[in-house]
Amino acid sequence: MKHFIRLSLIALFGLSLFSCKYSYKDETINVKNEFTMTVPDYLSKADNLKANADFQYSNRFRNMYVVVFSDKKDKDFQTYYNEQIAVIKKILEKPMVNDSIPVVIGGAKGIHTEIAGKMQGEMIYYSILTLETKDKFYQDCIWTRGEDRKLKYGKDIERILLSFKLITP
Repeated sequence: MKHFIRLSLIALFGLSLFSCKYSYKDETINVKNEFTMTVPDYLSKADNLKANADFQYSNRFRNMYVVVFSDKKDKDFQTYYNEQIAVIKKILEKPMVNDSIPVVIGGAKGIHTEIAGKMQGEMIYYSILTLETKDKFYQDCIWTRGEDRKLKYGKDIERILLSFKLITP
């Protein structure tokens, strides 16, 4: 009987490991015929990350979260950018802006920023792409928990961020 229980536990453990494997295929998501994002298949659609976000995907086991939201353009870009970065810095203990570089993606100009800081004693890493079009601002934000995940999924994070494409620039 003990042998049967051990074999059953081993089989269940093996099945649980098998069910957590991903094929690493990318999927391009069309959002309201306004923009597309390409995400790996290990991310799933979510609805609880940010109220009113246009795009929300996550994987809580990998602690990776992606949101994209847009706002009507009613101020200059620098003011909008500063306000959005301030929101993130406000929720972190000792936030550090590690990198900010200008970018142009599909005709939209913007800034790519990385911010790190502690939240409830654990390091959180944000990678943010803030873009400006003629009518709107877009913010594409990916975050993960822990330096090990930041290093492990860094290439995926950048690939997802830079996959943002306006359908009609």
